[in-house]
Amino acid sequence: MSWSPHPRRDRWPSGTRQHGTPRPWAHAFRHQEMKMTTDQGFPLAGVRVLELSAGQAGRTAGMLLADLGADVVRAVPEDWAPAAPDSPEGPQDLCWDRGKRFTPAADPAAVRRLARAADVVLDDASPGAERPTGLDSESLCASAPALVHVSMPPHGTVGRWRDLPADPLLTSAIGGFATFHPSHDPGTPIASAVPMVPAIQGALGSVLAVAGVFGARTTGHGRSLITTGLHACAAALSTLVVKGIDTDQVINPGGRMDSRPNFRIYRCADDRYLHLSALTVEFFLPALTALDRLDIMVMPGVDGEFLNVLRPEIGPAVSAELEQAFAQRPRDEWLEILGAAGVPCAPVLKREDWLKSDIVAHAAPPVELAHPEVGPVMLPGPPLTFSESASAIRHLPAAQFVPAAELWTDERPEVSRATPAPALPLAGLRILDISTFLAGPLVSTLMADLGAAVVKVEAPRGDPYAAYAASYAAVNHAKSIGALDLRDPDGHSALLQLAADADVLVDNLRPSVAHRLGVSDKSLRAGHPRLVHTSVSAFGATGPFVEMPGFDPVLQSRSGLAAAQGGDDEPVATLTPVLDVATGALAALGTLAALVERVTSGRGQHVTTSLTASSTFLQLAELTSYSGRPEAEAGGRDYRGPEPARRYHRAADGWLAIAATTAAQRRAVEFLVGQAPLTHEAVATALADHTVEHWVGVFTEAGVPVCAVPSPIGFLDQPYLADNDFSHVVRDPRFGRFRLIRGYFQRPDTHAHAAEWPEGVELLRRAGALRERYTLSDPEHDAIVV
Repeated sequence: MSWSPHPRRDRWPSGTRQHGTPRPWAHAFRHQEMKMTTDQGFPLAGVRVLELSAGQAGRTAGMLLADLGADVVRAVPEDWAPAAPDSPEGPQDLCWDRGKRFTPAADPAAVRRLARAADVVLDDASPGAERPTGLDSESLCASAPALVHVSMPPHGTVGRWRDLPADPLLTSAIGGFATFHPSHDPGTPIASAVPMVPAIQGALGSVLAVAGVFGARTTGHGRSLITTGLHACAAALSTLVVKGIDTDQVINPGGRMDSRPNFRIYRCADDRYLHLSALTVEFFLPALTALDRLDIMVMPGVDGEFLNVLRPEIGPAVSAELEQAFAQRPRDEWLEILGAAGVPCAPVLKREDWLKSDIVAHAAPPVELAHPEVGPVMLPGPPLTFSESASAIRHLPAAQFVPAAELWTDERPEVSRATPAPALPLAGLRILDISTFLAGPLVSTLMADLGAAVVKVEAPRGDPYAAYAASYAAVNHAKSIGALDLRDPDGHSALLQLAADADVLVDNLRPSVAHRLGVSDKSLRAGHPRLVHTSVSAFGATGPFVEMPGFDPVLQSRSGLAAAQGGDDEPVATLTPVLDVATGALAALGTLAALVERVTSGRGQHVTTSLTASSTFLQLAELTSYSGRPEAEAGGRDYRGPEPARRYHRAADGWLAIAATTAAQRRAVEFLVGQAPLTHEAVATALADHTVEHWVGVFTEAGVPVCAVPSPIGFLDQPYLADNDFSHVVRDPRFGRFRLIRGYFQRPDTHAHAAEWPEGVELLRRAGALRERYTLSDPEHDAIVV
């Protein structure tokens, strides 16, 4: 494969302009482009990012950094221009390239100079792509010791699929996201109508970039960091794909649409839908009471135990009973009844009204910018807010090149370097985590994965999410965990002492609860102005919705994600907690950006984001609206893909993903199938008589991207995933060993010790209760190594 910063664009999107000529409206953005290097008030002001990217993930990472004030320069071919707004790529380009400058990449020497002058290089090419001399991570980091090089390959770093082109259909197949999607035919792959996996990878890439910058600013050492599309899949699947080795404390409801009766979509009497989001027993029992179906708890097999309703042999029967109950009243009546009972639930709505809703207006206000061709463009706003800094969409992309010779011409100041370089960029940071469930704890999990020491403080009754022992371990195994009673003066005093010694505090408390417990932002930072306080919520930090409870599928349902996936059929909320994961990654990004700003200013600040903001982030292109925009992709019943040559298909012994995206590749599929134009049925019939491996060989030889889709049975033992260190074994001190997803980034030492905060642990031991730590286990020798 040959390296190119942007291989997709091989023609001008409209008209017949000459090679390299700017479109006529390019000058409209020049005044915005020229002021970028002088913008102040952004947490990443002064950070230089060279983006060598072509796919959604790399461009999303650059977009997020630009929103926070980084000067992002994307190297593109000389004949590049933003896609025409009415083309399929138009909304994507308006979103993913916003806030950036562009420079031609024809001269490798000029690109190398820019890389050496940058703080960060983003590279989303596959590992086997041919790069010009000196533009590989090893050469760049050797020539610029403070440089942070972030590699974002789509499908892993080793193995047979690593050099396939970036395509969410392929990444979701290889990484299991498609396999574990709800389906009427459980265990068969489902295509996402919204490409969420590369968006999550983009967020993870931005976390790596800013973590690396923080490390470079505090130690003088840059580094090479990697997050792949497999890591994005791992993040999404981390609480879902778990396996007990010594224990049966793992309940896998399976992939049926009706397998989670407490946490699924129901049709009501008026043929409208709602999502019942009773994740824990504390919500499920009030829900049954409101439904007048508390008798379900004594059904055979349930036997009074909440977790039994999740067993695959029990859940569908419970779902059937609840389906009958919900069919007795119209949706809004049920929403009022369940809401009065304090049960999280949500109507299933279309995305068309989401961006204009009161909820989004408070949590992540949309932004309207003028476009010279289509007029007003409405985009989702930046998903992060800061108490002392700005985040903003500074301009739409324009086909205005800045010559490389005019960029970053000043000398970079020499930085004193600590010796030796720490193994991970966040070594020495202390994180106090008082959050529960998933989105909040994931913030500190990501930072622990990058070297920070985390102490998690829970109420005496524990985190309600711990009822799901393996899923809880997947998110929290790298932390020191204990309990404090914040209603007790001594417990509250101990928490404030921990906060005074911490760099970061993470919470997901509703404002009234934080105030009642004496842990509001004002009280926390009053005596510790350097503290970065990060708050995660469902509906944002202000407005009339701040006290409402909400889980991931509540926002999947409200934001139109579930309706889009279902298309003209019933809506489908994915089982994977995509919004929780995106929220955790975005909150970690904001936290790290605030830490970078603190290096200069000496002050901390309050960082906030929400599931609502993440719902707009994951649907950036789909929610972007303007006159003449093309229709967004819509799913359907057991949706396999948008067209016959880009779709999941069943072979004689399993499933494969075909991802033909060019005219030549589609013609190759037509030739192999023996029919033109192609239909789903024709391809399905042609593939049914031969094995997956047969078709992988045939399509690969014909130049059509293709891969096998792994089965859910034995998924974590797949050789390709094992080669890419997809999972590891964690020993729970109560239940024994679980096999869990390994992490979110490629660590230099997969058996590295989790960082500790000895003083924090000792304080927690004296003032409250301390849990025995999780440990990592060598699966071959059963030796404890962490």
